[in-house]
Amino acid sequence: MCAQAPTDSGNREDGPLANESAVIVLDILDRLPSGYELQGLSSPSMYLVRARIEDKSIDSPGAIVETSSDSIGALSEIRYRDLTAESSSSLNEAIIDSINKDPERHLGFYNRANNLSLKYHAFQLLPGIGNSKALQMVKERGASGWSSFEEVDKSCGIESANLLAERYVGEMEDPSESPSLLELLVRSGI
Repeated sequence: MCAQAPTDSGNREDGPLANESAVIVLDILDRLPSGYELQGLSSPSMYLVRARIEDKSIDSPGAIVETSSDSIGALSEIRYRDLTAESSSSLNEAIIDSINKDPERHLGFYNRANNLSLKYHAFQLLPGIGNSKALQMVKERGASGWSSFEEVDKSCGIESANLLAERYVGEMEDPSESPSLLELLVRSGI
């Protein structure tokens, strides 16, 4: 057998994590004897990730760590089911924070959503939105759309950022959900 060179998959310059600029820390795990590891939400593409902690000052969930710093090691993607209970409970809030930091990308969903079929509107992808509510939202949106989540909330009587966050969490739990708003709105760069 021919010996293969070890692969350094964590430091690859390509792949979905190559353009991530920061990580919102969801939980910190003690990985004795090798040190500490974080579980987090990457930014801007909202991947669930883990990384070795190189800087001992990163000691609490909620911290935002730049990926270009020497504070953490290489990012690797993890599955939702591998998150700790602390990470799972912090995830929705971290997603809402991420949505609020880049509202244009996410608000675009509310302004561009259309029918997916004759009987199903894209608004119905959101938890708790049925056909009649979707029709009401289309009517409220009008031709000009909304300029903020607050406008959506006020005119439709919903918590728009929270509904998107719940949908994103659902897609992280079950990556087979289709269509994927995470892929369409956040990761594709549309």
